[in-house]
Amino acid sequence: MSAQYDLYETPSPKGKEDKKSLHARIYPKKTYTREEFIKHVAAYEHLPKNVLTGALDAIVDDLRYLLAEGNIVEVGELGFFSTSLKCLQETDDEEEKIRAESVTFQNVHLRLSSEFRKKISSEMKLERVHSLSRKKKKITSTVEERKEKLVSFLKINICITRKEYIQLSQLTSYGAMNELNDFISRGVLRRRGSGKSVVYVAGENLDIL
Repeated sequence: MSAQYDLYETPSPKGKEDKKSLHARIYPKKTYTREEFIKHVAAYEHLPKNVLTGALDAIVDDLRYLLAEGNIVEVGELGFFSTSLKCLQETDDEEEKIRAESVTFQNVHLRLSSEFRKKISSEMKLERVHSLSRKKKKITSTVEERKEKLVSFLKINICITRKEYIQLSQLTSYGAMNELNDFISRGVLRRRGSGKSVVYVAGENLDIL
Protein backbone atom coordinates (compact mmCIF):
# COMPACT_ATOMS: atom_id res chain seq x y z
CA MET A 1 0.00 0.00 0.00
CA SER A 2 1.08 3.58 -0.60
CA ALA A 3 0.00 7.16 0.04
CA GLN A 4 -1.32 8.88 -3.07
CA TYR A 5 -0.52 12.44 -4.09
CA ASP A 6 -0.96 14.86 -6.97
CA LEU A 7 0.84 18.01 -8.11
CA TYR A 8 -0.88 21.40 -8.08
CA GLU A 9 0.17 24.81 -9.37
CA THR A 10 1.32 27.20 -6.66
CA PRO A 11 -0.37 30.57 -7.31
CA SER A 12 2.01 33.45 -7.98
CA PRO A 13 1.79 36.55 -5.78
CA LYS A 14 -0.59 39.18 -7.12
CA GLY A 15 0.89 41.26 -9.89
CA LYS A 16 3.61 38.74 -10.74
CA GLU A 17 3.63 36.70 -13.91
CA ASP A 18 6.51 34.42 -12.94
CA LYS A 19 6.52 30.83 -14.07
CA LYS A 20 4.30 28.94 -11.66
CA SER A 21 5.85 26.19 -9.57
CA LEU A 22 4.17 22.96 -8.48
CA HIS A 23 3.58 21.63 -4.99
CA ALA A 24 2.60 18.13 -3.89
CA ARG A 25 -0.56 17.46 -1.92
CA ILE A 26 -1.89 14.19 -0.47
CA TYR A 27 -4.93 12.77 -2.26
CA PRO A 28 -6.91 11.10 0.59
CA LYS A 29 -8.21 7.62 -0.18
CA LYS A 30 -10.95 7.97 2.43
CA THR A 31 -11.87 9.61 5.74
CA TYR A 32 -12.06 7.20 8.66
CA THR A 33 -14.99 7.69 11.01
CA ARG A 34 -14.54 7.11 14.74
CA GLU A 35 -16.12 3.66 14.46
CA GLU A 36 -14.01 2.69 11.41
CA PHE A 37 -10.83 3.85 13.15
CA ILE A 38 -11.59 1.76 16.26
CA LYS A 39 -12.42 -1.25 14.08
CA HIS A 40 -9.12 -0.82 12.20
CA VAL A 41 -7.07 -0.56 15.41
CA ALA A 42 -8.87 -3.57 16.90
CA ALA A 43 -8.07 -5.71 13.86
CA TYR A 44 -4.49 -4.47 13.52
CA GLU A 45 -3.57 -4.66 17.21
CA HIS A 46 -5.80 -7.68 18.09
CA LEU A 47 -7.61 -5.81 20.87
CA PRO A 48 -11.31 -5.91 21.87
CA LYS A 49 -13.36 -3.15 20.23
CA ASN A 50 -15.28 -2.38 23.44
CA VAL A 51 -12.02 -1.88 25.35
CA LEU A 52 -10.68 0.46 22.66
CA THR A 53 -13.95 2.40 22.53
CA GLY A 54 -13.92 2.98 26.29
CA ALA A 55 -10.22 3.88 26.34
CA LEU A 56 -10.56 6.34 23.45
CA ASP A 57 -13.56 8.05 25.04
CA ALA A 58 -11.72 8.32 28.37
CA ILE A 59 -8.59 9.78 26.75
CA VAL A 60 -10.58 12.37 24.76
CA ASP A 61 -12.65 13.39 27.81
CA ASP A 62 -9.63 13.77 30.08
CA LEU A 63 -7.61 15.56 27.38
CA ARG A 64 -10.42 18.09 26.98
CA TYR A 65 -10.60 18.62 30.75
CA LEU A 66 -6.84 19.15 31.17
CA LEU A 67 -6.65 21.52 28.19
CA ALA A 68 -9.60 23.52 29.53
CA GLU A 69 -7.62 23.87 32.77
CA GLY A 70 -4.78 25.52 30.84
CA ASN A 71 -2.37 22.58 30.79
CA ILE A 72 -0.06 21.21 28.09
CA VAL A 73 -0.63 17.48 27.63
CA GLU A 74 1.74 14.93 26.12
CA VAL A 75 -0.13 12.03 24.51
CA GLY A 76 2.33 9.20 24.15
CA GLU A 77 4.57 9.31 21.10
CA LEU A 78 2.05 11.50 19.27
CA GLY A 79 3.22 14.78 20.79
CA PHE A 80 2.01 17.73 22.88
CA PHE A 81 -1.47 19.29 22.90
CA SER A 82 -1.88 22.92 23.98
CA THR A 83 -4.40 25.75 23.64
CA SER A 84 -4.22 29.31 22.35
CA LEU A 85 -6.25 32.41 23.18
CA LYS A 86 -7.32 35.56 21.38
CA CYS A 87 -8.26 39.05 22.53
CA LEU A 88 -11.56 40.40 21.28
CA GLN A 89 -10.33 43.91 22.07
CA GLU A 90 -7.13 45.24 20.47
CA THR A 91 -4.68 47.26 22.51
CA ASP A 92 -0.96 48.05 22.60
CA ASP A 93 -1.06 49.51 26.11
CA GLU A 94 0.06 47.05 28.80
CA GLU A 95 -1.53 49.27 31.47
CA GLU A 96 -4.93 49.28 29.81
CA LYS A 97 -7.26 46.96 31.63
CA ILE A 98 -8.72 44.19 29.52
CA ARG A 99 -11.56 42.37 31.19
CA ALA A 100 -11.62 38.55 31.21
CA GLU A 101 -14.70 38.69 28.98
CA SER A 102 -12.49 40.15 26.23
CA VAL A 103 -10.15 37.14 26.23
CA THR A 104 -11.45 33.88 24.76
CA PHE A 105 -10.39 30.43 23.62
CA GLN A 106 -9.07 30.28 20.05
CA ASN A 107 -7.78 26.84 19.13
CA VAL A 108 -6.13 23.56 20.13
CA HIS A 109 -2.62 22.94 18.79
CA LEU A 110 -0.68 19.71 18.38
CA ARG A 111 3.12 19.74 18.30
CA LEU A 112 4.09 16.37 16.91
CA SER A 113 7.08 14.60 18.39
CA SER A 114 10.14 14.15 16.19
CA GLU A 115 9.94 10.38 16.67
CA PHE A 116 6.36 10.28 15.37
CA ARG A 117 7.36 12.33 12.32
CA LYS A 118 10.36 10.07 11.62
CA LYS A 119 8.25 6.91 11.73
CA ILE A 120 5.65 8.34 9.33
CA SER A 121 8.42 9.46 6.98
CA SER A 122 10.09 6.04 6.99
CA GLU A 123 6.80 4.14 6.49
CA MET A 124 5.23 6.38 3.82
CA LYS A 125 5.50 5.12 0.26
CA LEU A 126 4.26 7.65 -2.30
CA GLU A 127 2.37 7.06 -5.55
CA ARG A 128 1.43 9.76 -8.07
CA VAL A 129 -2.26 9.92 -9.04
CA HIS A 130 -4.41 12.42 -10.89
CA SER A 131 -6.94 13.91 -8.51
CA LEU A 132 -10.47 14.23 -9.91
CA SER A 133 -10.86 17.46 -7.94
CA ARG A 134 -7.83 19.11 -9.50
CA LYS A 135 -8.51 21.48 -12.37
CA LYS A 136 -7.03 19.93 -15.48
CA LYS A 137 -4.95 21.87 -17.94
CA LYS A 138 -6.53 22.51 -21.32
CA ILE A 139 -5.76 19.56 -23.58
CA THR A 140 -4.05 20.71 -26.78
CA SER A 141 -2.99 17.33 -28.17
CA THR A 142 -5.06 15.55 -30.82
CA VAL A 143 -6.26 11.96 -30.77
CA GLU A 144 -3.66 11.06 -33.39
CA GLU A 145 -0.85 12.61 -31.36
CA ARG A 146 -1.96 10.66 -28.31
CA LYS A 147 -2.17 7.54 -30.45
CA GLU A 148 1.47 8.04 -31.50
CA LYS A 149 2.47 8.28 -27.82
CA LEU A 150 0.50 5.10 -27.19
CA VAL A 151 2.39 3.27 -29.97
CA SER A 152 5.73 4.39 -28.50
CA PHE A 153 4.65 3.24 -25.04
CA LEU A 154 3.50 -0.19 -26.26
CA LYS A 155 6.75 -0.76 -28.15
CA ILE A 156 8.56 -0.66 -24.82
CA ASN A 157 5.96 -1.99 -22.36
CA ILE A 158 3.73 -4.31 -24.47
CA CYS A 159 0.63 -3.33 -22.47
CA ILE A 160 -0.78 -0.23 -20.76
CA THR A 161 -3.12 0.28 -17.80
CA ARG A 162 -5.86 2.89 -17.53
CA LYS A 163 -3.83 4.81 -14.94
CA GLU A 164 -0.79 4.83 -17.22
CA TYR A 165 -2.90 6.09 -20.13
CA ILE A 166 -4.27 8.93 -17.98
CA GLN A 167 -0.68 10.01 -17.26
CA LEU A 168 0.36 9.54 -20.88
CA SER A 169 -2.56 11.43 -22.41
CA GLN A 170 -3.11 14.02 -19.63
CA LEU A 171 -6.85 13.41 -20.04
CA THR A 172 -9.25 13.16 -17.12
CA SER A 173 -10.06 9.68 -15.84
CA TYR A 174 -13.42 9.86 -17.61
CA GLY A 175 -11.89 11.18 -20.86
CA ALA A 176 -9.13 8.56 -20.88
CA MET A 177 -11.63 5.74 -20.32
CA ASN A 178 -13.80 6.98 -23.19
CA GLU A 179 -10.78 7.17 -25.49
CA LEU A 180 -9.59 3.68 -24.54
CA ASN A 181 -13.07 2.28 -25.26
CA ASP A 182 -13.08 4.10 -28.60
CA PHE A 183 -9.70 2.58 -29.47
CA ILE A 184 -11.09 -0.87 -28.63
CA SER A 185 -14.14 -0.36 -30.86
CA ARG A 186 -11.83 0.66 -33.73
CA GLY A 187 -9.52 -2.32 -33.25
CA VAL A 188 -6.67 -0.10 -32.13
CA LEU A 189 -6.51 -1.80 -28.73
CA ARG A 190 -7.64 -5.03 -27.11
CA ARG A 191 -8.66 -5.42 -23.47
CA ARG A 192 -7.08 -8.18 -21.43
CA GLY A 193 -7.98 -9.25 -17.87
CA SER A 194 -10.85 -8.05 -15.69
CA GLY A 195 -11.52 -5.73 -12.76
CA LYS A 196 -8.40 -4.07 -11.38
CA SER A 197 -6.23 -6.39 -13.48
CA VAL A 198 -7.37 -4.96 -16.84
CA VAL A 199 -4.60 -4.00 -19.27
CA TYR A 200 -4.71 -2.87 -22.90
CA VAL A 201 -2.58 -4.36 -25.66
CA ALA A 202 -2.19 -3.54 -29.34
CA GLY A 203 -5.14 -4.45 -31.55
CA GLU A 204 -5.11 -5.56 -35.16
CA ASN A 205 -5.41 -1.96 -36.38
CA LEU A 206 -2.48 -0.61 -34.38
CA ASP A 207 0.90 -1.05 -36.03
CA ILE A 208 3.63 -0.91 -33.39
CA LEU A 209 6.46 -2.21 -35.60
